[in-house]
Amino acid sequence: MTLALRLGKTLAELRAQMSAAEFALWQAFDAESPIGDDRYDLHAAMIASAAFQSQGAKVKVADMMPNWAGEQDESEGAHVEDDPFFAGLVSLAK
Repeated sequence: MTLALRLGKTLAELRAQMSAAEFALWQAFDAESPIGDDRYDLHAAMIASAAFQSQGAKVKVADMMPNWAGEQDESEGAHVEDDPFFAGLVSLAK
C-alpha cells in the first residue's frame, strides 16, 4: 500500500501496470531504504533538538521523542519544570 501511495496510484493500477519482477525490485529497495513514513517522529525530534541546540539549550534528540507508550519517567513526581522540552522553551523565552 505504501508503494502505491508513493507512486500516486491505486492498488488496482499498480497490479495492472507493474510486473512481478519490478515489484520484487521495489521490495529489495524497501528492505535497504524503507519507503514508509514510519520514523517521522525521529526526524521531527532531530529538527526540534537542533533548533533548541542552536539557541543554547542542552537537549538531546531522545528528549524530543514523543512518549508513545505513555510510560512515566523514572521519577514518579516529575514536574513540568524538569522536562527538557519545557526547559528549552523557557530558555528561549528569556
